[in-house]
Amino acid sequence: MPTREQIAGAMQTHFDAWNAQDRSRWMANFSASVVFEDPIGGPKKVGTESVRLSWDNSFKNGRSWKLEPILMQICSDQAACHIRNTGDLNGETAVIDSIEVYTIGDDGKIAYVRTWFTPPPGVVLDPYFMQAHEH
Repeated sequence: MPTREQIAGAMQTHFDAWNAQDRSRWMANFSASVVFEDPIGGPKKVGTESVRLSWDNSFKNGRSWKLEPILMQICSDQAACHIRNTGDLNGETAVIDSIEVYTIGDDGKIAYVRTWFTPPPGVVLDPYFMQAHEH
């Protein structure tokens, strides 16, 4: 079981690396067998390729996102968060509040991600997040 410090550290790395657009640091923070349910209702995405594709599809076509943790609770091997996602979508600002639950492995890396959110009117998710993919 990871320590509370490992969980807090993995989450801080997640937010800091994402917001700095440090792709390699962000990707290194995930287990090789990570599972993404991002968002719930979309397909499960598994492994290091899913980490790469989650990053690449979030930052393509003139899009960028900043993550602001509003509230985080750590229990057992998990961190449950309310996160404000502020996007620049080709010069237009979009704000999405999400509930996200992260499971951290014994190695201190993110092993499972589950997110709940509703995009604001007019914002369409990149198809990667909603369509089934071959692994």
